Amino acid sequence: MIEIQYLGQNGFRVMLESVTMYFDLYLSDCVHELTGAGVRSYEAPISAESIVDADYYFISHEHLDHLDSQTVWKVAEASPQAAFVCPYPHRGILMDMGIPRERVIAARAHEKIVLKTKIGEIEVIPIPEKHEEYTIVDGCHGTLGYIVRKGDMQFYHAGDCIADQVLAEDLKRYGRMNIMFVPINGHDWKRFCRDIMGNMDYREALDLCDYVGTDLVVPMHYDLFGDNTDNPAYFVDYLYREYSGQKFKMFMPGETLLYRY
Repeated sequence: MIEIQYLGQNGFRVMLESVTMYFDLYLSDCVHELTGAGVRSYEAPISAESIVDADYYFISHEHLDHLDSQTVWKVAEASPQAAFVCPYPHRGILMDMGIPRERVIAARAHEKIVLKTKIGEIEVIPIPEKHEEYTIVDGCHGTLGYIVRKGDMQFYHAGDCIADQVLAEDLKRYGRMNIMFVPINGHDWKRFCRDIMGNMDYREALDLCDYVGTDLVVPMHYDLFGDNTDNPAYFVDYLYREYSGQKFKMFMPGETLLYRY
């Protein structure tokens, strides 16, 4: 069984049996504090200081609402057992915060990571992704999604990315997913001109999920910032018309789902 809690934007707490993983948490207000943009539509459902159970903390890329230094540091202090998985080019950001090197797992595209946990080995496969374009630093991808696999169960957390055939084929070769967490806020030239990097939209997300194959689709990255969103009703409408029967879950902030596989 997997316990999934939605914590806003792309942030999730995923408890696989007794191993607790967090993904792309944004629990501060640092985007607004540092840029003047990015006003939160709702308060963070939990505080970073309250996270005492983290075993692994995954970061997809370096943008403030995914690599939130205020949240990362507080979780590192509250959960001293936690290890932090991030793209290889951004490992220095974490170490500059004071997180010891031995707690940082620097991920490279397609290089499998084996986590030795209390429930046995969990495999992590970093997937290279375009956030508009690939971000390459010193020959390594700076934007990654993650496939997490335990036995016959696997799920994919996309982080921020554009859907294209390369990503679709990349994912499909790993087989059908139990869950796919995918952004749906879309992309356009107007947002790009304001330095808001785009993601797949609701059509692209569902087309990707159908192509790869998944039991459950979880849309994300559509409800926190009013200037970088899309109407999630379009997602539901397109799913109903094109992929009737596909299971999905649209979370409220703080809501928890128990998923049996």
